[in-house]
Parts: sequence; C-alpha cells; structure tokens
Amino acid sequence: MVKVSSLKVNKIKRAFFFSSRKLKGSMAVEGSLVLPIFLFFMITILLSIEAVRFQSDAQEAMHQSGNQYAFTSYLEKYANQPSADIESQVKGYLDDQLYPYLCVSGGRNGVKIQNLSTIAKDGSVAFIAEYQIKPFIDWLPIGKVVIRDRFFSHAFIGYTGLEEQGQEKQLEPYVYVTKTGSKYHISFTCTYLKVQVKAAEFESLVSQRNHWGEKYYACARCRPLKAGIVYITNDGNRYHGKSDCSALKREVYMIPLSEADSYAACSKCGG
Repeated sequence: MVKVSSLKVNKIKRAFFFSSRKLKGSMAVEGSLVLPIFLFFMITILLSIEAVRFQSDAQEAMHQSGNQYAFTSYLEKYANQPSADIESQVKGYLDDQLYPYLCVSGGRNGVKIQNLSTIAKDGSVAFIAEYQIKPFIDWLPIGKVVIRDRFFSHAFIGYTGLEEQGQEKQLEPYVYVTKTGSKYHISFTCTYLKVQVKAAEFESLVSQRNHWGEKYYACARCRPLKAGIVYITNDGNRYHGKSDCSALKREVYMIPLSEADSYAACSKCGG
C-alpha cells in the first residue's frame, strides 16, 4: 500500500512559505523607511546643539569685544588714539575657537556686524551680530533660521584731569586680568588671555610636554576619560575631555593699574 501526502499538509506548508517571505519583505520595507527618518532626527539634534554652541561663543565674543571697544572708543575721543574695529574683534575671537562657523551659512563672511554705537552723542556702545543657521541638506524647505544677538553698554568716560584748573589732562593706564590668574596684562591680545586649544591622542600625552616642560594631568572640572581625543594648551598643564571646558575659557576684566597691586606683571606682553 502506497501512502500519498495529504493535500491539506502541502497547502499549509505552501501558505507558511509564502507568508514568511511576505514578512521578511515587509520588514525590509519598514527598515528602509524608518532608517532615513531616524538619521534625519539625529542629524537635526546635532545641528541644534552646534547652533547653541556657536551662539554661546558669539555672545561671549560680543561681550569681550564690546567691553574693549567701550574703552578704546574713549581713547579715540580724548587721546587721539584709533579704536579697534568691532567686527574684526568679534570675528577674531570666533576664529580662535575650535572648528568655528560649522553651522553658519556663508562661514566667516556669513556673520554680519552692525555697529549702532553713538559715542559722540550719548556715549552708548551698541552693535548687532546677525547670522543664518544653514540646514544640513540645502534643498529642504524648512525656511531660514536667522539669529540676531545684540550688545549694549556705555562707553568708558575715563579720567581727564582737572581741566577747569588749567592742569594737564591725565589718563590713568588700565590693565587686563583674569578671574583666576595672578598676572596683569597690558595687551588685550596677549597669548595668555587668548588660549590656543589643540586636540591630541591621549596615548601621546606620555611624551608631550607644555611650554614649561611640564606633564599634562587630568582636568578636575570636566574629568576626561583616559582614552581617545583630549584637548590641551601650550601654556597649561591639564588635558580636557571637551573643547569647551570652562577651564579653557578666560574671563577677562579691565581694571586700573593702581588697583593691580595683588597681581604680578606679565612677562610676555611687557606688563
């Protein structure tokens, strides 16, 4: 007697075979649709973080440059000394940052500075920095994202002496100090005030030394990992896990020389 396979069993096998093929095909289609959406979402998040970082750097550049301009504009008015160009100061500060203008449309030329200062009229210092954030895909119809940062202050009036008594006009010299530093600087562009950050492999720190021949130790603020890329300076003796670590920033203050008794003169800028 010969056994013949049941037609019902064959039908079940064929149904299972075709259904499994449909399942695999549907998963491939779903994956091809979800992956671009996921990548788009992640890149958008990264672009937003970069935009916030650049705006923070731009505001700090405006603050530092605005304070400097408020003082030099006084010198131009009363001591016949030319004041520095505010646009070159702001962009010069941004140029010193690590990978600047990544998210700015037009790069360095895309940052427009409009000086609204009226020193001669009311002694005000005001300027606007305007720039456009570029999308990572140019043809996406997401519109323009334009950011306008504004700085406002009053010009430093200084000390001009007792002119009504016929005495000679006097100008008290001012110097620059940092919050945690022990030196005062005559030049605002001193390299000790403008930190030059460079990236390095952690393994290479074994043989690297700073300008003073010292080894590099871990930063106590950002607590970097002992692996991968770290950030160092020529004058410091710490390595950092982040290029925007607060220890790499310099908060510069301008004070009269007569109030700098607790500071020593900088050996580099001739203080």
